[in-house]
Amino acid sequence: MPDPNSPAESLINDAPKWKLISTRARLNLWNSIPARWRLPSTLKIPDTNLQCVALHSGILTPKQIEVTELTTTELILRVHAASLTAVEITEAFCARAAIAHQLVNCLTEFFPEEAIEAAKALDAEFSRTRILVGPLHGIPIAIKDTWTIKGKRATNGCAAWYDRPPAEEDAPLIQVMRDSGAIIFGRTTMPQTGMALETVSPLWGRTLNPYNINFGSGGSYGGDGALVAMYGAPCAPFIRNPAAFNGLYGIRPTSDRTPRTGMASQTSGQISIKASAGSCCRSMSDIKLLTKLILTHPTVPYEHSCIPGFWNEVPSKSKLAVGVMWTDDVVTPHPPVTRALKEVASRLQAAGHDIIDFKPPIDLWEAAITTWTLYFQNGVDETKAALSSTGEPLIAQFQYNLDAFNVRKHTVAEILESHKKQDAYKASFIKKWNTTANETTTGQPIDCIIAPSAPLAGSPHDFCLWWGYMTIWNLLDYPSTIMPLKDFKIDPVNDARVAGYQPRDNPFDKPNWEIYTPGLWKNQPMTFQIVGRNCRDEELIAASEVIDSVVNKGHTPTYSHGGL
Repeated sequence: MPDPNSPAESLINDAPKWKLISTRARLNLWNSIPARWRLPSTLKIPDTNLQCVALHSGILTPKQIEVTELTTTELILRVHAASLTAVEITEAFCARAAIAHQLVNCLTEFFPEEAIEAAKALDAEFSRTRILVGPLHGIPIAIKDTWTIKGKRATNGCAAWYDRPPAEEDAPLIQVMRDSGAIIFGRTTMPQTGMALETVSPLWGRTLNPYNINFGSGGSYGGDGALVAMYGAPCAPFIRNPAAFNGLYGIRPTSDRTPRTGMASQTSGQISIKASAGSCCRSMSDIKLLTKLILTHPTVPYEHSCIPGFWNEVPSKSKLAVGVMWTDDVVTPHPPVTRALKEVASRLQAAGHDIIDFKPPIDLWEAAITTWTLYFQNGVDETKAALSSTGEPLIAQFQYNLDAFNVRKHTVAEILESHKKQDAYKASFIKKWNTTANETTTGQPIDCIIAPSAPLAGSPHDFCLWWGYMTIWNLLDYPSTIMPLKDFKIDPVNDARVAGYQPRDNPFDKPNWEIYTPGLWKNQPMTFQIVGRNCRDEELIAASEVIDSVVNKGHTPTYSHGGL
């Protein structure tokens, strides 16, 4: 029996409740990783380019390496041709996911045996019928720790929720994934309660960036972003920022077109700025495949949280009119971000597409204040109540934003005023979009806007970065995609600091500028953002396909197997 007076036992008894829960949670997760997939203690782990570790770990077979580096679309074609089975695909990705977690800490639950049994059932069905169950037949995926999965817990990155009862049913989005043939093998990390662009929590710890362990993997779906970038899954149902910081393709669809029931959140009653469910992949064809599935949600046609599913196929245009938003005039992008956007615009123009400067018609700092007011209309009472029950502290990035935007409880009159501002912003953007269209050389409406994904190509740990390049589209509910610029390299000479820059008077521009040292970012991938209009997601997809064919044609990501 342990001695309650011993130093070790005293430390345990004095530890905050959240630490005890965290220790238990992480031990349970570690025990779920089979011994055959655990990295040898003698293996040398680099600080950068962690994707290559799996190739030299001795855990994966050559075929498993080949399988895990296929896109979702390529995997489906091989399953249909009977050259790969669901079991082969699931075992390969589960093994690589286990490796990924040990390197970057991207999972909260792992149940590979369940996944392999589900894969066996799919293989038996396909062997009998020769018909795929659906568009994701045999594709292994992991789900962010905020969506309810039958029989599993959803912690939302909060220690107080770890011991809540398992969910009694799947969220509609999860049901759609399962009905399409997807195989769920685990849950992925997210920031504490979700509201941060770095995935870190006292409960699960910090998720690392595969390109540089001193950087974060983004948020709030940072576990998904790191997992897909580490080839531990071919795709994930999530959206933009982690795609941006992990060099992937991602999309945030129009929120009212995506099922949202079943998201566990401390602020679930907030519907002024609605959540969305998109996808993250390694190809544009995969983005289209998953987006069409999510927006049509064929097996939950009467889901109340979204409009009835539809998909209007849009043909690709031979000539696009593309607006370029170089800056939001709040936080100036780092030099490589601007250089990358210039490169994209230059390639599009050389390919015959029209490029038009697009200046936001509203003050985006004021829009950000409105955004944070609507995010937390009741202050942060619910979040703080959940954390206080275990003594869990707020993470630094979240606290910084609460202070920067003076987040507090608002009156009904103040909320109504914020809604009026939100409506005015939407009206201004539509008018600007149409006015800009009339100024193009063709006289046709602009098809999309390209803009920075963020003011920087990646975020050092606990840095309180500016969200505005993404949250403005949340406030307006415009769909947007993230796309890698695959052959772009951040260069200390070409991307040197600009001498004499005078930061703007806000809490984000000066820190963003002061932190920039070109060499620190040299290994980070570069992405950019493509924005479309509300509910015209198919048009955005079509434009993104054209842009991808121009800016990434013939280029293979440097993080792929072939580049290592």
